[in-house]
Amino acid sequence: MKKCDVAIIGSGAGGTACAIILCKLGYKVTLIERGSHPRFALGESGTPALSRKMRFLGRAYGIPEFEAMATYDNIESSGIEVLCGPKEAFHYFVHRKGQTDPGEFGAVPEIIVHTSEMDVQYNRAAFDKKLLDVAISYGAQYYDHSKVENIEFNEQGALIDCRNEGKVFTVSADFVVDATGHNSVIGEKFGLKISGEDLETPLKSRSIFTHFKNIGSFDDEIKKSKMCSDGSLIPRSHATQHHCFDGGWVWFIPFDNGVTSVGINLDIDQYPENDKDPMVEFWEIANQYPIVAALLEGRENVIPFFKTGRMQFMNRELVGDRWAMLPASAYGLDGWFSTGLAATFLSVHRLVELLHGDVLKNGHYRREALLDYEKAIKKEYFHAAKMIHGVYKSFKHFEIFRNYCFLCFMGAESYLEKGGAGKGMDLGHLLLSAGDSGFIDKFNIIYDRVISDFNLDKIDAEEEKFFNDFIRNEMLEYNLRNFGDPQCYGVYPRRVAPMPEYALD
Repeated sequence: MKKCDVAIIGSGAGGTACAIILCKLGYKVTLIERGSHPRFALGESGTPALSRKMRFLGRAYGIPEFEAMATYDNIESSGIEVLCGPKEAFHYFVHRKGQTDPGEFGAVPEIIVHTSEMDVQYNRAAFDKKLLDVAISYGAQYYDHSKVENIEFNEQGALIDCRNEGKVFTVSADFVVDATGHNSVIGEKFGLKISGEDLETPLKSRSIFTHFKNIGSFDDEIKKSKMCSDGSLIPRSHATQHHCFDGGWVWFIPFDNGVTSVGINLDIDQYPENDKDPMVEFWEIANQYPIVAALLEGRENVIPFFKTGRMQFMNRELVGDRWAMLPASAYGLDGWFSTGLAATFLSVHRLVELLHGDVLKNGHYRREALLDYEKAIKKEYFHAAKMIHGVYKSFKHFEIFRNYCFLCFMGAESYLEKGGAGKGMDLGHLLLSAGDSGFIDKFNIIYDRVISDFNLDKIDAEEEKFFNDFIRNEMLEYNLRNFGDPQCYGVYPRRVAPMPEYALD
């Protein structure tokens, strides 16, 4: 029998980050991993919310490795070995079928929003492995190739039966963190997963993805066009690129070794699920957009093509007596706006704060002690899902998309401006401002308009003006960078006055 205070099942970024902090706080932690590292994972793009949260956690708990990996500059200066790439902006370009020149239809349908500092594109195999190494160095007991066959909870704790290459062992823990991902061990045990039409969110999307070597440069494509005056302040290869089209979008996430993560996310309303081979369907869609196809044509894919069904799901309960789920186990969302890693580290902070401040300290192991943690994750999830659903429906009309897409930034930057990166279990400070009722009320007005306008073949100048006026006037409290100003010509530089840092108590 292997005994510990906290057993964490799953050693991805969330599970290992949780283990690192708990070990630092003096708890005995066991990490149980079905597979081994390094291994492929999605969720490769960092954001300002992630970098600031990692920096806060590093300083608050005395974990210099978090701060060393929080930004690209920190990784470079610290000498820590993590394969990654620089991220200086979010880049969006809306394509039309058959379009061969970025300026073919007049004004270039491009938006570039700079990040507040040099964020990171993480190769997750390398990032997750480094976090695991850190967790082990802080004292976590790690067992890989260990499949959980059963979990039993009782008044004394949890018993986790594991099988490793034919050998069976049992871990006894006071508390269990489920970080297993899509097929949550606890979710399956208690029949908690909600999916399909039972899931109360309008977002329905799926994905096809791979990694390519040495893809073409979109900067070069822009410069070839006689209609384009390139106003970008950075190479687009230093951005998370979003190549959007009516019904979906393609991501490009480049790493320093010449490999680029490439995926197509599709609105299931317009691209229903099917049995096509992943590679066949990927190229079938990419070839409809010649600029995208030219950047990828003839390039070697270094991992197979993967294809998902509908990505969205939610577990009915995310906490219980002596257990809690991290976000990747709790729900499935979508890659838009790169919320995955940020949401994970936010939830790790909340959970550790609750465990250390009450649950483990005072022996309050009942579900009721963790309900705010569940509420926070669910509020963030349904808000983000609705926001992303509106993004998919806005691609049809660039005039709408170029205003609506700023809501994501306003929600994220307002959250940071109000000190959200330093907040733990606080329902008033949630990702994308999901805890701000004023923001939610205004967001719902413009979201409803987007959904209504999706049914129109064209929108007129008056409707375009409504969206722009709403962003610039009604959202003024949250519009920290003058989003929507026509004088910006689609490029929004880093703020001169940076967002305030947080104070450590």
